[in-house]
Amino acid sequence: MGCAVRGSTAVITEERAPWDGVGQWTSRRVARLRSTDEGWQVDGADRNGRWYPCDHLPAVPSLDEALTVLDDPRHAFWG
Repeated sequence: MGCAVRGSTAVITEERAPWDGVGQWTSRRVARLRSTDEGWQVDGADRNGRWYPCDHLPAVPSLDEALTVLDDPRHAFWG
C-alpha cells in the first residue's frame, strides 16, 4: 500500500512487485479520501485510474473511519 497526501486529499494506492521479480513495481489507484464540510468522503478509482464518487457511502467524521470503509469487503476497493 501507498499513500500520497496533497492538501486535504489522500490518495491510497496498491503497490505490487513484478510477478517474475524483473522490472519495476506497479502502482494502481484504489481510493481517494477528501476532507469536505460534511466529513471525509471516499471516492473510488476505475480501471483507468479515473475517480468516481461513491455516492452510496456517506461522509464520515474521521479519517480513521474513512480508512475502515476501505477495509470493508462489501465496498470492493481491493480485488
